[in-house]
Amino acid sequence: MNSAASIAVKLTGVVKRFGEALACDGISLEVPDERFYALLGPSGCGKTTTLRMIAGFEQPTEGRIELFGEDVTGLKPYHRPVNTVFQSYALFPHLSVFENVAFGLRRKKMAETEINARVTKMLDLVQLAGMERRKPALLSGGQAQRVALARALINEPEVLLLDEPLGALDLKLRREMQTELKRIQQEVGIAFIHVTHDQEEAMTMADTIAVMNKGKIERLGTPITIYDDPRTSFVAGFLGASNLMDGKVEAGTVVLTDGTRLAIPAERLSGFGGAVKVGVRPEKVRLFAATESVPFPNRLEGEVTDASFIGVSTQYLVRTRAMGEMAVMVQNLEAHRFQPGDQVVLGWPSEYTFVVRDTGLVDDDDQPD
Repeated sequence: MNSAASIAVKLTGVVKRFGEALACDGISLEVPDERFYALLGPSGCGKTTTLRMIAGFEQPTEGRIELFGEDVTGLKPYHRPVNTVFQSYALFPHLSVFENVAFGLRRKKMAETEINARVTKMLDLVQLAGMERRKPALLSGGQAQRVALARALINEPEVLLLDEPLGALDLKLRREMQTELKRIQQEVGIAFIHVTHDQEEAMTMADTIAVMNKGKIERLGTPITIYDDPRTSFVAGFLGASNLMDGKVEAGTVVLTDGTRLAIPAERLSGFGGAVKVGVRPEKVRLFAATESVPFPNRLEGEVTDASFIGVSTQYLVRTRAMGEMAVMVQNLEAHRFQPGDQVVLGWPSEYTFVVRDTGLVDDDDQPD
């Protein structure tokens, strides 16, 4: 097993063109060994194309791909120490669960005793012990996904690539499999690179997320880091909901268009100057009656225009002078406090404030993914 400090996958200046369409535009990244890494973005952002180039199914137009320090840019897929799990699973319908998992070992002409031992161990890992004789048609979606994982892992790849593997599952199964994938990755101890357009899925499983937009990596970091400090309006909008306001950086704060000053951590202003957008997540904001004391440095006065009960929380829309309507999510731990027409004050701590560059969402679904 490789050291946790080693780099499993390294891309340097990778470009991929399909005719005149630019799918990947100078992508550089490093995936440490033994980590769960997610490529997150909308259709057309280049995430699947990036994964396919790591696997060897596509060749980059420019750039270099390394696996554990070895240049594999021109190698065929079967010469790379990786395996891929697809959304379709691609199980052999005429073979049992056991034989689907054993398929790669039989092609290597491994001894029967070794095949039996390794398949049994792998089915135990994915919690399918006792289902060895079942055919794929008798499996649930989650079980079929586990068979596909076992088949990919039994060949002991050094990196496992996952191309939206949970996309065909219903919501309940998808959430169960998110937990299972993370558990399996930790037990196997190799790098997983997971492509998804589901931000909740990426944040649930990944140690590191690369948010992609128009063929580029727009933000890279841990889920908490990029959620709390998205740096661009695209990331702020794609990774959850955000309230964004126009302002300008001035003397260590951000001044809104109506003159309101917002406190913000100094490190989040690094690299920003002049006109910006300043944001806060709806669940980070507290609502107070106009007569109440607000114990936070950032405050905006407003009027409630809508209150929507959505189970565990209530979503309020509040019209403010500084930016128009703001969304506020309040957990339903107490009685429904505010109604449309109520005068309120929105307050939040400085550490929940962030600034972003103004970038646009991808709107061209015809680009290669």
